[in-house]
Amino acid sequence: MKTLVLSAAIAMMASAPSFAASPQVFDWGAHARAYLSPGPSPQASKQCFNGKFIQGANRSGANTIYVQPQHGGIFAMQLEGSCEALNSAEKLTIRSAGGDVVCVDRLADVVAHTPAGAKRCRATGVRRLTSPEIASLSTAR
Repeated sequence: MKTLVLSAAIAMMASAPSFAASPQVFDWGAHARAYLSPGPSPQASKQCFNGKFIQGANRSGANTIYVQPQHGGIFAMQLEGSCEALNSAEKLTIRSAGGDVVCVDRLADVVAHTPAGAKRCRATGVRRLTSPEIASLSTAR
């Protein structure tokens, strides 16, 4: 029985192609082009923020709110209504598509945490302010 198993193993090894005779070279460049996405550009990552960590917020009129996330500039949002809950909010968070990451040109829900509970207000037109716009905000009185 041992002889039969040994003979079968030798026959299989002898019939297999020689790996040393025809080495395969892995083409990393072709693999990267076919399977790896380039990921978001650095500019695209600056167009989103984590709405869970808002450092500051300010209203401009009845339908515009400016928010400053923990990282990433200042963003302006257009509210669909006046969102009276913002007047008594103790904390503010922003949600988009069921998550905390809010990106430019997406719908978002501004969640005003008030003593009476959390109130949601729909926001559209999310956009990141440019440096000149931020400078004009800081000089406006």
